[in-house]
Amino acid sequence: MYDILLRDGEIIDPSQGLHALGSVGIREGKIAAAGPGISDPGAKAVFDLRGKIIAPGLIDLHCHPAHGFAALGVPVDEAGIHAGVTLVGDGGSAGAANFNAFRRLVVQPAQTEVVCFLNLATAGLIAMPEIHTLHDIDPGLSRRTVEANRDLIRGIKVRAIQPLAEGLGVKGIEAAKKLAVDLGLPLMMHIGETRERMEKDSMDDFSRSAVSLLDRGDILSHFLTWEPGGMILEDGTVYPELDAARKRGVYLDSSHGMNHFSFAVARHALARGILPSIISTDLSANNSSVTQSLPVIMSKFLNLGLTLDQIIEMTTLNPARAIGEEGRRGTLKVGAPADITVMELVKGDYLFSDGKGRGSLRGTLMLEPRMVFKKGEMRPAYSRYQVPPLFTA
Repeated sequence: MYDILLRDGEIIDPSQGLHALGSVGIREGKIAAAGPGISDPGAKAVFDLRGKIIAPGLIDLHCHPAHGFAALGVPVDEAGIHAGVTLVGDGGSAGAANFNAFRRLVVQPAQTEVVCFLNLATAGLIAMPEIHTLHDIDPGLSRRTVEANRDLIRGIKVRAIQPLAEGLGVKGIEAAKKLAVDLGLPLMMHIGETRERMEKDSMDDFSRSAVSLLDRGDILSHFLTWEPGGMILEDGTVYPELDAARKRGVYLDSSHGMNHFSFAVARHALARGILPSIISTDLSANNSSVTQSLPVIMSKFLNLGLTLDQIIEMTTLNPARAIGEEGRRGTLKVGAPADITVMELVKGDYLFSDGKGRGSLRGTLMLEPRMVFKKGEMRPAYSRYQVPPLFTA
C-alpha cells in the first residue's frame, strides 16, 4: 500500500529515459514505484494528475537564497519550495569568513534544501566587488571551512569580473581552480562585466583565458550573456574557448539574472547547437521582476524551441550530476527521496523579458507548477509569472 499515489500523469524523468503516461507511488517519503500500469486502490491519498506533468523535484543550481544575510538575497522558500523547486544552490553568497552565519541564518531554518558554492572571496558577496587583491582571499580558511561543511558545500565560486581582472588577474582564477582541485570539488565561474562592451574589450581576453582553465565537471555561469567577457557576441561570433570547454565536459549554465542573459545571444547559441547543460535563475533581490522563478526561466527556453524533455533534464538530472547527487536527486527512481514537481503546460499569450539584455519574447507556453512533494510531503507551488515582485533588497 502506498502512502500517496500520483495517478495518471505525464511522467518525464530523464534519469531513466522515461516519458510516459503513468503513476508514481510514494511510501515513507521515498519513491516506491513510477511508470505505466501502477495502481493501488488502497493508497492513503490519491492525486488525479490527468493533464499534468510529473517530474523529479526541480533543482535551481545557481541562485541567491540569502535573505537576511546579504542585500542581494531572496527568501529561500520563495526561490525553492513555493516555486516548485526542491533543491537550491547558493551561488557564492557566503565566503569562508561568514559561512557559519549563512548556515545558521539561511540553511537551517529553510524548508527547501540548500547546497552551496563557497565564494573564493573570504566575505562572499556581502560587499561587491568582492575580490581585488590577495587580501580578499584566504585559501587556508576556505579549505578548513569546506572540510567542516562537506554536507553543504558542493563547489567553489569565483566571479571573473573586471576588479579581479585588474587586480589579481588570471592568478585569481588559478587560485580558485587550485582550491577546487585540492578539495575535489567543481569550480563555478561567473563571466560578464555589467557595462557596455567596448571595441577590443579587455574583458573578452580575460574571460577567454579564464574559461580555458575550466575542466570536466566545472560550471560556466552566464554563458549566454551579452556583456563584455561573454563568450558569444551579439553578432553570433562564438569564441573557440567556449566550444573547447564544452567538449572538455564543462557544464554550461544559463544563470539568467538581470544582466547576464540575452535572447539574441541565446538564439545564436541554440542555432549553433550550443545548448545549456543546466538552466538556473541567478534569482536575487535585484532581478526578481525578470527572473521570477525557475519555471518561468524554463518556459523561456521552451518558447525558444527546446523540448520539455530537454528543459527537465537541464533542471533535474544535469544539476544533480554537477553536485555529485545523481541517483539521489533529480530522479524518480525507486528508493530515491520523493522529491517531485507537478506542473501543467498552460497555453496562452505570454511576454518574457531578458532584463538588461534589452530583448523580449512573446510565447504561447508556460510551465506552471501546481504542487511539489518534498520527501513525500505535498505543498502548493506557483510560477509567480502573474505576481508582482515579492523581494526587495
